[in-house]
Amino acid sequence: MLLGESVEPEVVRIPKARELVQLLQSEVLPFVSFSDVTRRLDGWELVQVEVCPEVPTFPANDIRFLEPILIEFDPEDRSQPNAIALRPDFPRVPHTYMVERGKPLRLCLFDEPYSEQRLLWTASAYLRQLKTWLSKTATGTLHQPGQSVEPFLPGSPAQVVLPSQLFEADYSSESQLLSMDVLPRNAPPGFTLVTRRQGAGVHNEPDLKCIALVVETAHQTQSGLTHHPKNLFQLREFLEWMNTDLFQVLHDKLRNWIIEQERDSAAFVLLVLRIPVRRSDDGTPEMIEVRAFQVAGSARHLGKSLGYFDEVEGTIGALIGEPKATSESQDLALLPLNPVSDLNRRDAQILSGTRGLPDSRILTVGAGALGSQTLLNLARGGFGTWTVIDHDVLLPHNLVRHALPGTGVGLEKARALSYFVNRLHEDGRAVDSLVADVLAYPTTDELRAKLDSAEVSVDFSASVAVARWLALDAPGDSRRISVFLNHDGTDLVILVEDRARSMRLDQIEAQYYGAVIERKEFEGHLLYRGEQLRYGRTCRDITSTLSQDTISLFSGIAARALKDRIANPESSLAIWRTSVNQSVSYHSVELAVPFESRYGDWRISTDKRTLQKLHDLRQHALPNETGGVLLGYPDQLHKVLYVVGALPSPPDSEEWPTSYVRGSEGLKQAIDEVSSRTAGYVGYLGEWHSHPDKSSCEPSQEDLQFLAWLTEYMFLDGMPGLMAIVCEDGEISWRTATLSNSKNPDDR
Repeated sequence: MLLGESVEPEVVRIPKARELVQLLQSEVLPFVSFSDVTRRLDGWELVQVEVCPEVPTFPANDIRFLEPILIEFDPEDRSQPNAIALRPDFPRVPHTYMVERGKPLRLCLFDEPYSEQRLLWTASAYLRQLKTWLSKTATGTLHQPGQSVEPFLPGSPAQVVLPSQLFEADYSSESQLLSMDVLPRNAPPGFTLVTRRQGAGVHNEPDLKCIALVVETAHQTQSGLTHHPKNLFQLREFLEWMNTDLFQVLHDKLRNWIIEQERDSAAFVLLVLRIPVRRSDDGTPEMIEVRAFQVAGSARHLGKSLGYFDEVEGTIGALIGEPKATSESQDLALLPLNPVSDLNRRDAQILSGTRGLPDSRILTVGAGALGSQTLLNLARGGFGTWTVIDHDVLLPHNLVRHALPGTGVGLEKARALSYFVNRLHEDGRAVDSLVADVLAYPTTDELRAKLDSAEVSVDFSASVAVARWLALDAPGDSRRISVFLNHDGTDLVILVEDRARSMRLDQIEAQYYGAVIERKEFEGHLLYRGEQLRYGRTCRDITSTLSQDTISLFSGIAARALKDRIANPESSLAIWRTSVNQSVSYHSVELAVPFESRYGDWRISTDKRTLQKLHDLRQHALPNETGGVLLGYPDQLHKVLYVVGALPSPPDSEEWPTSYVRGSEGLKQAIDEVSSRTAGYVGYLGEWHSHPDKSSCEPSQEDLQFLAWLTEYMFLDGMPGLMAIVCEDGEISWRTATLSNSKNPDDR
């Protein structure tokens, strides 16, 4: 019985029902009146009211000036109070729900779960929302233009993960054989069905096989939720209302599947409904509503029950005549399943907001902690197609901060990471791998091919040698990027070449060291305060103390930064620094135009900012000559001297209009400070001095003698002598010399 037995308002037990009755009896709300209150045998209490909504002269939907409504209250308060339309001819409109065919419609008043509503629920707010629902339905404005169209069938607690193509508008409606696993869960119904992905690398037998028979209806106009069909006959009735003959579809598809194609008849049947839903009768479909039902028994049992075919001595044969219409179909129970689309890369891009970004071919060198987690962050969102290169093996101590799980211990990082990431998406072959040491000589054809095909090459190795190899030796014309943490793991650094590679990675690296020397905010950036630990028994089995939360923080920043920088064609240099209170500060370094000059066997690499500093120091000292020390570091392999800065003339220097003698006061301390700020990487590289106006930029005899002395001095460190002469009009003359030619350094 829907209404139950009438009770006096004073004996209403359920608190929310009692609050509603008391409010109605107070008659403070003019748009609603109290009719009756009843109680069912199951303890539910039901309050009958009459609501007077605002109805226009010509309503868009058949809402009356006086609507009888029943409000149900759960004695346990586990489900929300239900508003039920008592008028038998109440219209089927969006935001209504039919529990069973022929029963009154329930009104969907709220778009949030009751667990959230309960925190703010009041009887007054509930009645006001009920009036609003009726008034807006009368004017046709309840369902907003930007709101998704209403589905026809409710969800189900039983979920099934299906291939994403079943949810796409242009799906061909072909039936297919699916392999499924049944995964247990604690909540009802106690399981989740998950489609086996093709090429997922799982070799054990699936739990189930099913025939997914796709039934697509004609275009339908939204009209509110209906009840779940409990058997095949009820589903047939529901689809007849949509002008779709379910039995004819089953006859054609099941017969073709089992008899003509001789496919697996022991598999169960999964009916997949595809309903194109439109907003109005003259509109186009805005959504493909996909619903699924598992039919009791096997495909063979279904076909025989409906008279499509029969089995004699194990052989299945088709039956002639019309398929059966009703009786047997009532015995074929249906289990409604809530279908969930498997995740493909396109949908991952939509969900993560990366749709529209370039889907670049990215090669990464290094699959360590930072590299693996950054790659995982980006790949989850469908960003990029990747090739991971690493020759290392995952060891137990790596698990503290690596993206791979413990099952990967002993496996090569590159291959294990590729396998792991490729299982994120249904169409997952976005990550390739190559187990190789990029510094091994000669470069293999396979590595060369992968570099040639890449659009962007990212170095996560934290190795200067690898970054230098990428900048100067690696084949291909891909844009180079370097991502690394400082020694303490407190700061993240990202160096990015421009798309045209007019500024190489090694040149940006030099400006990075220059910024560390010059800028106050980078003080302590390259100092190491952590502890080194030994994880093995050889002299190189050493790792650093670094927590997962730090790697997680910086891998998230690195992922976002890489997306932005790959989309931007310009070069860049940025540093993110953390503090003791876990805040992160961002620092961008404006890059100067690189400058290179070759003299003898060596190439001098610097930038226009450093050159301008030398000219400014010269200009400030005029009319006298001046000078100082060049700061930088060598690359002996590539014969490059990187000049990243210069120190001015010491205070005890002797400066005259036509000569200069550099002093030494405070010089050692200044050079030591530079070395300390750069972890010993940048130091004394050579000398510079200026020539007065109207003078040649060629070295004088005294300059050549000094260069010869400098060459002998630098020989102790295996370095060439380097001297820069700064002249007027922005001219700078560079000279290098080694002991083999120091007697006549100008004879090149």
